[in-house]
Amino acid sequence: MRRFARLHLVLASLVLTGFAAGPAHGGDEPSVRAVHEAIRSGAGWLKRAYDGEFQTRTWHEPVELVVLTLSHAGVPLSDPVLAKGLKTIETVSLQFTYRVSVLAMALERINSRKYRDRLAHCAQWLVDTQLAGGEWGYPGTIQGRDRQPGAVTVPGPTPQDGDAAAAPIEIERKVDVASYGGAQGDFSNTQFAILGLRACRDAGIGIPRGTWQAAYDYIRKTQRRDGGWGYVYFGKQDDASYASLTFAGVAGAAICLHALKKSPASSSVVKKARAWLDEHFDPTRNVGIDRSAILGPSSWATYHLYSVERAGSILGWKEIAGQAWYPAGARHLLATQRGDGHWVDGGGAETFGSRPRYLTTADTCFALLFLSKATPPLTGGR
Repeated sequence: MRRFARLHLVLASLVLTGFAAGPAHGGDEPSVRAVHEAIRSGAGWLKRAYDGEFQTRTWHEPVELVVLTLSHAGVPLSDPVLAKGLKTIETVSLQFTYRVSVLAMALERINSRKYRDRLAHCAQWLVDTQLAGGEWGYPGTIQGRDRQPGAVTVPGPTPQDGDAAAAPIEIERKVDVASYGGAQGDFSNTQFAILGLRACRDAGIGIPRGTWQAAYDYIRKTQRRDGGWGYVYFGKQDDASYASLTFAGVAGAAICLHALKKSPASSSVVKKARAWLDEHFDPTRNVGIDRSAILGPSSWATYHLYSVERAGSILGWKEIAGQAWYPAGARHLLATQRGDGHWVDGGGAETFGSRPRYLTTADTCFALLFLSKATPPLTGGR
């Protein structure tokens, strides 16, 4: 019921943020009805795309992302595709940063009490795979079975709805960070690890203060002099700041500061990032990505807007660069949604045959997560 109530509140809030009640035309704000239809159509495309079996072998398989997105789109747990995806992620091995992080986000979203033990395992994995510099990385960054995170002992029992609260779970690092040598990760994996840890924390799992501090220190030291962030890959800094990772960086910094019981609003890191965003934000494009020497020509358009949604929601920003970011972003997404309900990055091909399916899936999921206002603010729950 919480999922449906959340989506209803999102759609109702559009009326209070300048959305019209009727159809949208030209440059008008999209209507509540139009946003609801876009979400419904996009969720329908995802369900058709994953009507078969979910694959789980590689780091980029999107089962966790699909489950998270469908839950935010108001799809009932009885839906065959969502039910199949949820069953898959209940037991899938924890081994990839992106997927473990989104797994935690999905389970916390769907039922944090039911999945408390599983969330504790996600938290333990993320705590144990943080590298010496405070970041996380892709597969291959950490090699060797003896250095992989082990299981966490959960002090149970797991509470069910209506039961008394179970004993608290406090995670402690079990893998010596020195065993990873000089391994270095990347900024993108790190931003999702922080989101996953936040989901675990919101579910009542205690994360070590040192984990938050190291993650914040990594974000702070990789911020560029202009206040933004570009990609950081195995210690190599990108040539320029661009919007999607600047939104990701400021959101990650805010999450860490909040966990450390510090005010994001008073942070110089946040203030510098906000100044960069106020100068460069454009809801129709990922400003600065064309100057990336690492990522190449892809525009990462819907990923950019999902980054906008996270930062805007987490920090409570109503406007960026003088624009109400949600109506502006929603208008752009409604204008670029394909006829069958999906979205595709502006720099990519339309079909699964010429563009990897997981990327087209991610494009669509990120758009839907923006439209459904998937990220709760730091100051409140759902």
